Amino acid sequence: MDVTQQLITVGAVLAGAVLSFLGTGLNDRARFRREHAAKLFEQRSSAYAGYGRAIKACYQLSYRIAAGRGLHAQSPPLSPEEGLPQLEAAAAQRERDWEHVLLLGDPASVEAARTWHRSVWLMEWYAHDGIEEADAAGWEEAVATASRARTEFYAAARRSLDIPDARLTDGTWPVEWMMKRKPVTATDEVSPKGH
Repeated sequence: MDVTQQLITVGAVLAGAVLSFLGTGLNDRARFRREHAAKLFEQRSSAYAGYGRAIKACYQLSYRIAAGRGLHAQSPPLSPEEGLPQLEAAAAQRERDWEHVLLLGDPASVEAARTWHRSVWLMEWYAHDGIEEADAAGWEEAVATASRARTEFYAAARRSLDIPDARLTDGTWPVEWMMKRKPVTATDEVSPKGH
């Protein structure tokens, strides 16, 4: 075997090694990106869902405490004495879950979450009797604002997770028929959890 053939053989082996190394590196990089995207999807969806559950608990407790303060009659009332400690615990959980949204959420979802957060804070102020001249009309507007903010949050979260048909129907609460029913009392069944 002459020197030329040996150089060609060595060159082919080196080229094969380099191409194999590059191919493996690109394949590993692509696999890492896929795994990272899957982990991020899982973590984001968990953060969004946890935050949604936590803020909904604040919403529901505020709603019932406001009924106890006479601002509406669409849900069984909860006395402030009984409800406010529960609301404080729910708000603390919401704050913990909020940090996950801040860390993992995309900018649009974080902004939508922040808007929902602020609208539920207003409901909490009503529950705490912290609104001067609080009335049923102001309360109804606070509830409607929180319902719209909830819809916007879930739409943004679904877009961030690349879930098709990200736009949800308007989740305005309470629904019209609830406004026409007879007032409920503390012994009545708690309102539906569908909101």
